[in-house]
Amino acid sequence: MKNDVEIGKPSAPRSKLWTWNSFRFRIVFALALALSIEGLMRSNINMAMICMVNRTAVDALNEKVLPLTPAPTLLNTNESQLLKIIENKGQIDECESEDLGFIKSRQAMKKAQLAKHYNGNLVIKKPDQALIFTSFYAGGVAIVIPGSYLCDRFGAKNVVLIGAIVNVIGTFLTPFVASTMHAYALVTLRFIMGCGQGILVPCMNVLIAHWFPLAEKSTAIAISTTGNQVSVIVAMFLTAELCQINLFGGWPLAFHSYGIIGLGFCIFWTVYVYNSPSKAKNISTDEVLYIQECSHNVGGKKIGANEVPWKAIFTSPTVWATALNSFSQNFMTVGTITYIPSYYQTVLRMDLSANGLMSAFPFIFQLITKIILAGSADWLRKNKVMSHNSVTKIYNLIASFGSGICYFLLTFCDCRSSTWAIILVILAIGLSSGFIPGYNTSMVCIAPRYTSSVASFCRLLGQIAAVASPYMIGYIVQKGTKEEWKIAFYVMTIVLFICGAAFQFFGSGETFEWAKAPSPPTSDSRLQPSNGSANAMLLPEEGIKSIESENNDIKMEN
Repeated sequence: MKNDVEIGKPSAPRSKLWTWNSFRFRIVFALALALSIEGLMRSNINMAMICMVNRTAVDALNEKVLPLTPAPTLLNTNESQLLKIIENKGQIDECESEDLGFIKSRQAMKKAQLAKHYNGNLVIKKPDQALIFTSFYAGGVAIVIPGSYLCDRFGAKNVVLIGAIVNVIGTFLTPFVASTMHAYALVTLRFIMGCGQGILVPCMNVLIAHWFPLAEKSTAIAISTTGNQVSVIVAMFLTAELCQINLFGGWPLAFHSYGIIGLGFCIFWTVYVYNSPSKAKNISTDEVLYIQECSHNVGGKKIGANEVPWKAIFTSPTVWATALNSFSQNFMTVGTITYIPSYYQTVLRMDLSANGLMSAFPFIFQLITKIILAGSADWLRKNKVMSHNSVTKIYNLIASFGSGICYFLLTFCDCRSSTWAIILVILAIGLSSGFIPGYNTSMVCIAPRYTSSVASFCRLLGQIAAVASPYMIGYIVQKGTKEEWKIAFYVMTIVLFICGAAFQFFGSGETFEWAKAPSPPTSDSRLQPSNGSANAMLLPEEGIKSIESENNDIKMEN
């Protein structure tokens, strides 16, 4: 075991991070690329679905056609059938009256369809669409426990590579499966892809723990997790544009393009990523020494499963309030990512190019608010403007109630107020960044010794929400009417308000007494200041690794 080293005062010369010669920079760049490109293969179907499906044909056939079979296009559908469908809805609002005008003229219908570019050739029932969206996240839930074991057993690099290959193959196969097989075949394929991508986060945590010193871990996490937002931004905008290109049938081109990009990523990952500094070729001696001496501090031991105070955790209102907010954040975010293109199409009557651009904007704004809110929260804590507990609750309030109010106001919007609707969606996603200095920080603070156990419980509820949200919205929104979307937004609002209120009452940013580490003997030399520094403190090696790894688990999701 290595000798103790004082945190923040390495004896090895500092190794620069921001240069391509730095292996740490290559690793963090590869991690960001992994989240971005695998995120593309996950999120592209959210926009592609509205290109794949002929919504008019689904209504015309009253959903009696078997899903995933080629359907007649709008231009070949009988006008009397279409007219009957809209008239049967009952009272027609001003937005729907536009559709009646299109139906009365064959030429007008052609122009409308070509202008909108929603010329899909598949009929997929709404419940089946919901299953397709949900199945990917269900795969992520299924792989959570075995994923951690696989990373430890076979190495993070190899496991991530295998998962990426699974996603590449699945992406290439999606157009074929969607066009020729039953919906359940695509559900199965997406589930397998979810398993392949679900192992990414735990393996990324392992790589960051191995490669980055304590002082650089937050930077590494911040850089790598930008891939989450980048993937959604690119997927929304680029997929909408690729759908309009008359090549390979339009929408299949998006899947083929992302599959090719994924292949390129697999090659990059194979060449530039190593499991640890000791296995890296041509790494400088200075960088190896810097990583080792800044990362290793002896003493302490890992907390065994039998030592975790499960009763205290599961009976703690604070833990439950924190877990509920993990549920609400995932419920809101996944539901929005999955269905906002459909909302823009059916309610706001947005053309495909505008749909792609407007669907990307909320996540561009989220990148900005993520930096602003997290930075301002750290500033408030550092300068002791507010207590740690107050900062945590205030920022969680901004996220839960701010986003909830936006979704509530969306219930009043339709195609006549599309600008306000777009602004509200952007604000809802942007304000949700407050969850990072909110309940995410609480997970780290309330029980530092048992953060892994608390975070696993919170993550479980979050994954359940990621599965439930797309399915619930798909079940509610069958025809894409404003009234159906109202119900979906009401549900989102209620979930955010209830979970947000629970955190205001029971949430905390302070450490529980039962979760504090026992005070070691003051005679222990490892706790004595060195070099005359009153602020120097040596911490147990495995304790630091555990806490940092657990922090990574929490932050990597955002």
